[in-house]
Amino acid sequence: MPMKTPSLFRNLLVFTVFLVFLESVARAEESAFTKGSNPVLGVNLINFDPSNGELKARLSLKLPKSDTDLENYSPLSTYQMVDELTIYPSLLEMKPSVPYSALDNYMDSTYQVNDAGQQFLYPFDHHQTRLKVFVRRQVPGDSPKPKFQNIPFTVDSTLAGFTGYDIALLPRENNSPTQLDVEIDIQRTIPTKIFCVFLSVMMLVVAIGYSWMALKVHKSRTHPDINEMVFGGALLFSFPAIRNIQPFAPPMGVLTDYSGFFLAESIVAITLIIELYLWISRKKH
Repeated sequence: MPMKTPSLFRNLLVFTVFLVFLESVARAEESAFTKGSNPVLGVNLINFDPSNGELKARLSLKLPKSDTDLENYSPLSTYQMVDELTIYPSLLEMKPSVPYSALDNYMDSTYQVNDAGQQFLYPFDHHQTRLKVFVRRQVPGDSPKPKFQNIPFTVDSTLAGFTGYDIALLPRENNSPTQLDVEIDIQRTIPTKIFCVFLSVMMLVVAIGYSWMALKVHKSRTHPDINEMVFGGALLFSFPAIRNIQPFAPPMGVLTDYSGFFLAESIVAITLIIELYLWISRKKH
């Protein structure tokens, strides 16, 4: 029995590795082409910069395997994907005459949100932008000018999201099987909101506590201890570091700065000046 256990474990390990290998091969096969009759439009949202209101995305178009030349990895018909609202070039074209064009199936897009000024409301800022995409395929024929028709496609939005934000794709009135027309709704996650509010309240409570301590010193008619003033100076330099640990903290001047950081820093600075005056006026040398 002691000799069979390692052998059994080794066989299970080899079998597990083999299953993982088969699964990766299957995923690799499906990652290039689709098994259905419709193309698959993949929406991958990469990053959002609230300072300039730009949302970066990557759109990909996976073609049906039945409409692909697997020797040259090119489509049997010309496909076009059109992104109407990107601020960069909006056309992706895959041609039968170009080898491996079916694998060059993505385009980088950037969208401008319609309310970039809402960054001031951090972490309660709320942004929207619009995504409009359609796919065309060339109609067979010998006409001198190529003709295209819009075709239905499947949308894959499993990658439509990134860390720190809640993303929702809300269909609009023109959304249909042949046209993707959605509103992208972007807002901070609930843990981010709770953490930012907690930091603001914490800084205010510490600043008010330090001011209360200075008030008790003033009423006692004694000079402040030097360690109390060192504590106040340490707070002046620690509050900026605390402020900057907020998730995806924007530049100075947002809502949490005015309701927490700026107010707490001002209270500590004024209190420290008062303590310095009390120390100079009451300290006996």
